[in-house]
Amino acid sequence: MSLTANQLYRDAASQFKQHFKPLILISLLSAFVTVILLKIFLPSTDPLSDFIQNGESAESLFTLLKDMSDDQRNLLMHISGIMTFSALIGNTLLVGGVLKYLAASAQGKSLSALRAIGASAPVWPRLLIQTFLLTLIVQLGFYVLIVPGVILMILFSLSPVLLLENDRGLIKTMKQSVPLVWKHMRLIAPAVIAWFAVRVALTFIFGGFGLMPASTILLISNLLAHLSSALLLIYLYRVTAQIR
Repeated sequence: MSLTANQLYRDAASQFKQHFKPLILISLLSAFVTVILLKIFLPSTDPLSDFIQNGESAESLFTLLKDMSDDQRNLLMHISGIMTFSALIGNTLLVGGVLKYLAASAQGKSLSALRAIGASAPVWPRLLIQTFLLTLIVQLGFYVLIVPGVILMILFSLSPVLLLENDRGLIKTMKQSVPLVWKHMRLIAPAVIAWFAVRVALTFIFGGFGLMPASTILLISNLLAHLSSALLLIYLYRVTAQIR
């Protein structure tokens, strides 16, 4: 019997409901680490925030950047670097924890959220480097046009699953992901695009939220983003198990 996306969607949703408590704990822990890192390393951004708010009527981002002083540009670069670093660490913990938990559950083993994250520690360096490379490649695609970025994001989407499942090199698993995804594009592309749409929606929703403290907004937005990523990881894990 051939695989259908609807079957896999229902399977992933069932797995998500069944293991919701440990998955939300893994998502919360990884989101908390991201926020803590931001708070530790990120300086006060009030001067830059005031400048951006005053420049909201600028014709383009280029005009805004051109009007920035050298200090403001350096601050923007520093903030971008810290945000990227914090997100990479949080995503590495999330992906490693979720995939290790799913692997243990598939073998009938009981694993807590903390133990799942800890069990993925041996692959953290490779997973972190792979996450960075994938982020860089996809971002370069987005800089060209939106479509190349989305296509690259889809083609490499199985890379983390293959990395933890096969315990192979990060470049090799990235190469393996492309033909596998291409062959089963109809199963994988809609889920990845839906996940991407959710992440964009969360960015817009929480980007204009000003009623709660910044730390609370960061934690809630990261928690919801990580939960959506956990659901996608479950789906990709189930797809990989079925197509290989």
